[in-house]
Amino acid sequence: MKALASLLIGLFVVTSVQGASTITQWTFNSGTDSSTSTGTLTPYIGSGTAATIGGVTSTYATGSSSDTDPLSDGNSALNTATFQAQSTGSGTAGVQFMVSTAGFEDIILSFDHRASGTASRWAQVDYTLDGGTNWVTGFWNNAGGISPDSSFYNFSVDLSSIAGAGDNALFGVRIVSIFSPNAFTENDNNSYGADAAYQRSSATTTGSGTYGTSGTWRFDLVTFSGSAAVVPEPSRMLLLSLGSFGFLMRRRRA
Repeated sequence: MKALASLLIGLFVVTSVQGASTITQWTFNSGTDSSTSTGTLTPYIGSGTAATIGGVTSTYATGSSSDTDPLSDGNSALNTATFQAQSTGSGTAGVQFMVSTAGFEDIILSFDHRASGTASRWAQVDYTLDGGTNWVTGFWNNAGGISPDSSFYNFSVDLSSIAGAGDNALFGVRIVSIFSPNAFTENDNNSYGADAAYQRSSATTTGSGTYGTSGTWRFDLVTFSGSAAVVPEPSRMLLLSLGSFGFLMRRRRA
């Protein structure tokens, strides 16, 4: 009977082994030629949709050096342009990624991001739990971290604190250009207050350069990862029942 009780407990007590897994990843590599000016919005791993928003246009250009799969078929990045005019439309223009996280929790978004000298250095991540009908804005920003310009920077955004981000077929994020939350001087004659204007990515804060709508952002290795959802443990009532079963078996033997 003792063996039988142990067997029953083993059948009902369920544990979960968790490990981070890639849910969906975009490399933007076409996989059909060696050109970096061609690419694809089809995910390299998993499934999902990628799009530009707010009137942003897109082409393809040379990708991040971290993207090594497959370099032989052209290392491309999504190259975006035609952002909002200075002092207008903060948080409305950028890129959007919709991914089902069904079966996963503790979601992480990572991506490589590069800006040209006249593009905004400030980016923000928003998220949706209902397929884009409603958005929660300002969850994360990059602290102006794509400056100096013309280099890829890697960012990791921990979404695990968002109730509903995991195990959600309608989850998505957007990465948008925002006004600088800090006052800055772009030229000797152009000074702006906080949350009033886009700050260009160029490290030079004085001189002739200014923010411009023709400035570009590039994205590569956009990746959503997570842990396999935990299998629920047995209820307290089930455990009590098993305990009672063991007690009865001991009395029967006595």
